[in-house]
Amino acid sequence: MSAEAAVRMTGITKRFGAFTALEGVDLVVRNQTIHAVVGENGAGKTTLMKVLQGLHAADAGTLELDGKTVSFRRAEDAYRSGIGMVSQHYSIIPELTCLQNLMLGSEPGPLLDQSQAKERATRVASELGLSFDWDALAETLGPAGSQKLEILKLLWRESRIMILDEPTAMLSPADSDALYANLKGLVERGATVIVVTHRLPEVLEYCDDVTVLRGGKKIAAMATSETDAATLANLIVGRALDGPSDQTRPEPGEVVLELKGVRVLGDRGDEALRGVDLTVRAGEMVGLAGVDGSGQRELFRLLWGVARPVGGTLTLFGQDASNWSVRERIARGLRLVAEDRLHEGVVESWSLHLNGQLGFQRHPDREDSPQFTEELIQRFRTKARGIGDRIASLSGGNQQRFVVARALALDPELILAFQPTRGLDIAATEEIFAAMRAHCAAGAAALVVSFDLDDLIDHCDRVVAMNRGRIHTPAVELGRDRAELGRLMVTT
Repeated sequence: MSAEAAVRMTGITKRFGAFTALEGVDLVVRNQTIHAVVGENGAGKTTLMKVLQGLHAADAGTLELDGKTVSFRRAEDAYRSGIGMVSQHYSIIPELTCLQNLMLGSEPGPLLDQSQAKERATRVASELGLSFDWDALAETLGPAGSQKLEILKLLWRESRIMILDEPTAMLSPADSDALYANLKGLVERGATVIVVTHRLPEVLEYCDDVTVLRGGKKIAAMATSETDAATLANLIVGRALDGPSDQTRPEPGEVVLELKGVRVLGDRGDEALRGVDLTVRAGEMVGLAGVDGSGQRELFRLLWGVARPVGGTLTLFGQDASNWSVRERIARGLRLVAEDRLHEGVVESWSLHLNGQLGFQRHPDREDSPQFTEELIQRFRTKARGIGDRIASLSGGNQQRFVVARALALDPELILAFQPTRGLDIAATEEIFAAMRAHCAAGAAALVVSFDLDDLIDHCDRVVAMNRGRIHTPAVELGRDRAELGRLMVTT
């Protein structure tokens, strides 16, 4: 494998008004390697990648590809040079088919041969071990499916330098392993991959080199074989992290949520939940592991009140809640961290102040004061200039901090958290789980879905697995066994 630099960025500086996002940053990516770029939210990772992709023009610095100095004035210039990027925010258009989304912007000509395009699409997908119904509308895909389709666009466009921003944030452990295995295969065939991620185990296991950014500056760059998770974490945050608390937790209290034999139909009329039994008590945080599409989405839709059961019973706070409205659930203390914050959790064109009130419009303790919004911003240190900022102007990580803070406001009794730390750095992840833990210690309950199995094992009182619309509970002695939980997720 060649050790020559496929990408060399030197002294990159980027300012937005008075704010300096990048200051003299160097990045060297060796040819035919997987290179990780890590750092806290706001460290400058995505901005640096957007400079490489031609979306931002650097105020200072130089860029070389394969030893030749280049200058990109627009993303099309980078695309023609073989650079492609999958961002945290999908560009999938729901009203188009999967095939149309795959080809969009890189059609072979004015006339399309559908059968030939499908044949090539299937071949491209098989390189990553994926398959799609190319005629299905993209709106039928969940976030993980949309992310996989975005990654396939890079292969369709024959990108030789692939930038993946948080590629496994919505993938199960098995899907993540498969993705990296296939990325390794692409590297062996000539590709160079840059991964922006917060998942240090993936960095150490799958990446060849790593660059650490903090506060818009390069802090370190090294081969992953020369470092470890503790060292990287320290470099990222500038201090040692305490990690998950192992203190003794009180015994769970009264039943807050109970499902018995619950059945729910999916969007296509199939049975998405097939006799689900689940109990969550006050004081406990229960993790729900599973491959994407195993029924987690339909379960949360049921609990939130936008789907109705066709069988079984749903009890909340000791009462039959099958017919409760969303408004009633919020008033009784139900809170939601939505799976897809952009489509289910915020209104992008609204200010932080208006988004802070979203869902609480009719709450008996409704807070519409500027102080309430300021408290939401401060709770997890959302980086914003003020409450009047449009939420669309924030980075993905800062949007997530804000919506989690809102979900934990006004005395939650039952927290439904779907990927609550998606796209967040190590310190913020620890902080958010600690905050949910504090609410549980005060008598609330939490049900947490995450595709990061290690997060669930580290932070939850117990973990159950969801597979094909059913919930499976591991034996007590194997309750934190990663292999056993993984088995329950895919083989039961």
